[in-house]
Amino acid sequence: MARSVLFVEHIEYETGGHAMTLLSHLPTREAVFETRLPPLDEIAGIVITGGQMSAAEVDRFPSLQAAADLALRAIDADIPVLGLCLGHQIIGRALGGEHREGAVDAVGIIDIELVAPDPWLGDHVGTIGAMRWNSDVVSLPPGATLLARSDTVDNDAFRYGSAVGMQFHLEADDRVMRLWDSVASPTLSELRSADAVAGWREHLATDETLLGVVERGFGAFAEACAARL
Repeated sequence: MARSVLFVEHIEYETGGHAMTLLSHLPTREAVFETRLPPLDEIAGIVITGGQMSAAEVDRFPSLQAAADLALRAIDADIPVLGLCLGHQIIGRALGGEHREGAVDAVGIIDIELVAPDPWLGDHVGTIGAMRWNSDVVSLPPGATLLARSDTVDNDAFRYGSAVGMQFHLEADDRVMRLWDSVASPTLSELRSADAVAGWREHLATDETLLGVVERGFGAFAEACAARL
C-alpha cells in the first residue's frame, strides 16, 4: 500500500487545522479513537492532534497508548512525528517526561518563547502569540532539545530525533476556533467570554509573525513527510 501521512485524532472535532491544510497536497488518512494503527511501512509521517482527555487516561482511552507506542516505533524508524497539545504530552510521556495533570489553567493567546531554531517551528527564535488550551503539562524528556517555553510551562515544545511536540496549538485556524466555541464542552466562550474569543480569532488570522511560523513550520514538516512517500 502507498504511504500517507496519518492524523491520529482522539476527539472528533480536532480537524488538524493548519496542519491538515498545509499537508493537503500529500496523501493523508485519519484515525479517530483507533487502537489498531497502520504499520510503519504505510506511513510517511504522523500528526497526533489534541483532545480534552488526559494523556494518562490510557485505560479509559486505549487509543492513547496505541498512539504512544506508534510514536516510539516511528521515532526509531526516523519517521516524522508531530504532536500537538495532547499529542505533545503523549509523545513526551512515552519518552520518559513527567506528566502532571491539572498543573495550569491556560486558555487563550499565550506568549510563547521559541528558544532554539527548528524547521518545524519556522526556524524562528523569539516570542510568538499562540493559542493554548491545556491544564496538563509534560516535562522535557531525557535527551530531548527544548524548543519553546512560556511563563507557565517550562516545556512548551521539544525536539527528539524525528519528533517534535508542541504544547500550544500552532494548528489553530478559524475553523478550529469555531468548533472549539460550538462543539467542545465547555466552549471557549463559556470558559472565558465571547469578546475574548473574538480577539483570539482576530490575532490568529492577522498576526504576521505567527502566520509565518505556521506556514514555514508545517511546510517544512510536509517536506519531511513528502521525502518518505
